[in-house]
Amino acid sequence: MAEDDILAEAQLQDFPFLKQIREYVVSRSLRLEDLQDASQIVKAAFKRVEAALKPWRSTHEAEGLSSTEEALAHALSMALVAMLDSPFAKRRFAAYEAERYAAMLKALREGQRHALRYIAVNVLALRLREGSPPHDFWIRFDDYLKLSAELNEPRFKLVNRVLDKGFVGVKRLEMITLVKNGLERLILERLERMGRLEPPDFLRPYVEGLKKLLEAQKQAAGISLTPLNPDSWPPCMQSLRSRLLAGEPVSHFGNFTLAAFMLRIGVGVDDVVSMYSQRGDFDPRIARYQVEHIAGLKGSRTKYSVPRCATIQSHGLCVEEGRLCGGVKSPMQFYRRRARVLGRNGEKGGTDKPVQDDKT
Repeated sequence: MAEDDILAEAQLQDFPFLKQIREYVVSRSLRLEDLQDASQIVKAAFKRVEAALKPWRSTHEAEGLSSTEEALAHALSMALVAMLDSPFAKRRFAAYEAERYAAMLKALREGQRHALRYIAVNVLALRLREGSPPHDFWIRFDDYLKLSAELNEPRFKLVNRVLDKGFVGVKRLEMITLVKNGLERLILERLERMGRLEPPDFLRPYVEGLKKLLEAQKQAAGISLTPLNPDSWPPCMQSLRSRLLAGEPVSHFGNFTLAAFMLRIGVGVDDVVSMYSQRGDFDPRIARYQVEHIAGLKGSRTKYSVPRCATIQSHGLCVEEGRLCGGVKSPMQFYRRRARVLGRNGEKGGTDKPVQDDKT
């Protein structure tokens, strides 16, 4: 084994992804029932899933586990998520765990570079070359595209990157972001393969508690009052709303568009912020600032308009190429037409509050 790999493995003993740690857990042939008396591991696993389902804090509490206990806690927390049988819970947990391990990587004072390369190559099977600043790593372009697809910052777009013989140059912190995305995909894939598990008796109270929390979080994300029932929103806005409530990833443009639309039809800032609490990377402070910025309450005080249909189509967010929308040119035009129809028919779902005009 190369010296760099030895150093990396020493740095990564608290990561449950190392081959030797996974092999050790498998070699013990443990059943869930065998962990019944391992209260520290069970509590750590439960708290981890609980933390994933709640709105996240920017820091993660240390659990004081040994490397073996960490591996067992990770495996048990995966099992608990599988017992919930919820796609939303799976996505939340995968994103939470990936974020937690990314924070651990950032905290490494020594061997960070070797640890990143080790995970990228030996865990995620990425094709990688090491470089020197400003490009600490060079990653094969198709691997890069796979891991950067949901990153909406312009700097991550391939057109803005430096390429060399099919490899994309990235900085060390950018590599942590890509590794985090790769770990999230890996954890989610493993959860999907696990399917649904039945909890043994000693885990039932934990699973029931998590189910109640899961339901409470979903209800908390609902909108308390909207001027028009979401079923009457434009199809693209209904789709974005449904994806957010399901915890599915939505692009930066999609998040902006839905927030701008909801604010324009009169939904309050608090309700818009709560909608985004289902995002895996939800930070209430950042989300509130961004929503208030879109509403014109922060920053430049510019109240942002809802993008036009042509722009929404160019970002791949239009539903059925607009065939359901009656030839409108903007979501607000669709909404105003729908509000007038419901008003003439005396149907419920609207309010007396006027819809703000949108010149887009």
